[in-house]
Amino acid sequence: MVSLNKITIKGFRNIDVFSINLENITSLLAPNNYGKSNALAAITFGFQFVKGLPKTKLMLMGNQSCISINKGIAGKPFVFEEEGTIDENTDFIYGFSFDWKRNRNNYKEKNSDGCILTEYLKIKNRNGEKPKYTTLINRTAGNKVKYKPSQTGRCDKDLLIESNELALNKLYNYDDLFYHHYLEAIKSIRVRGVDTLSDPEENFAPRLMLDDNGKQTLMLGSDLARYLYDLKQKDKDAYEFLISATTNLIPTIETIDPVAINKLDLEIDKDAPFELPDQYDVVVKEKYNNQQTRFQYLSTGSMKLLNLLTKVIKAQKDGVQLLLVEELENSIHPRLLQSLLSTIGDLLGETKLLFTSHSPNLAKYLSAPQLYVGLPSEKGYVDFRTLKTTKVSHALKIAAAGEMSLGEYLFDLMLDMECDPELISEFFTKS
Repeated sequence: MVSLNKITIKGFRNIDVFSINLENITSLLAPNNYGKSNALAAITFGFQFVKGLPKTKLMLMGNQSCISINKGIAGKPFVFEEEGTIDENTDFIYGFSFDWKRNRNNYKEKNSDGCILTEYLKIKNRNGEKPKYTTLINRTAGNKVKYKPSQTGRCDKDLLIESNELALNKLYNYDDLFYHHYLEAIKSIRVRGVDTLSDPEENFAPRLMLDDNGKQTLMLGSDLARYLYDLKQKDKDAYEFLISATTNLIPTIETIDPVAINKLDLEIDKDAPFELPDQYDVVVKEKYNNQQTRFQYLSTGSMKLLNLLTKVIKAQKDGVQLLLVEELENSIHPRLLQSLLSTIGDLLGETKLLFTSHSPNLAKYLSAPQLYVGLPSEKGYVDFRTLKTTKVSHALKIAAAGEMSLGEYLFDLMLDMECDPELISEFFTKS
């Protein structure tokens, strides 16, 4: 099992340097327009680049929506680094950098499609008396790559590689390498996002099929309903845990049932090569109703809760290392936040959660290392830092004196610190 412990990003949109230590649950807390979404997008982009084919990498190095136009960042390379553990006994650090595509004739450097500049993989086994990192891959000058071919060999070997190709991907094809299982583990890291900002009804509403005349002929059940139905059949304990967690958060609900809907009476030719799949839906019984109804008829917040918790348990069962959620508290009553965080913590297993929020209430339920606060920047940079543990009690006293919660006090600091960098240095860790 691979665990992600730290991610560092540089040179993406308005991110100069963004570094985050991942707890079981970690939050980026800030008002609007402080770079929360860009931070999640940068993480997704980095892992997408690792998995992409060389042609995909070329496309990503020229992605205009990701290339910075910030005056202080424009022209800087993209840098990605991940740290974690493999099988509990081995620490790894893997990273790379690349130059973005250039298309200005009068720029100080020539035009290019983008090219990978550096890459490295370091492994440290904790079993030794004085464990230290061993460099397995070292790329320091574009296409010049050195890699360790064997455990006993003292000399590193050269690797021929293209400018849009990662050594990690190429060496993975060398299945006789003694560290092939490390390469496989790093390549297999999965990062998944959950969209809580869009209309949740699309996760529950069946999709209508149209015939050749444009007439609606069949409704296919939602993917969420099908997943819940399969979970109930294959892992009853996990299913009951999920449903219990949901009904505890929404006490007006008595039961939640994913159901298979009988197929419509369709005429199917005997020689038809394909038959449409079964349909599924989610029905719910509320305390004050005399019959079940479709879950889709409940409130937006209820649909978002079930969708979110289902995606959390699915990520855990699929072996996802990191789940990214934007605006976790969206459509959730503030009084439910603590229970929601506790419930998610129970469902996550080995998966880690990183979410964004603009709710000051969260500061009451997360420890200082779990809470990255967005700070203002005169240069327009993303700047997230944790509150120094030595300053937590001091901040709580100041907040109490002003009859504020810690979260409200932190928000006041965020909005007032632009002219006081010394206060930032006093209260928050270095980025």
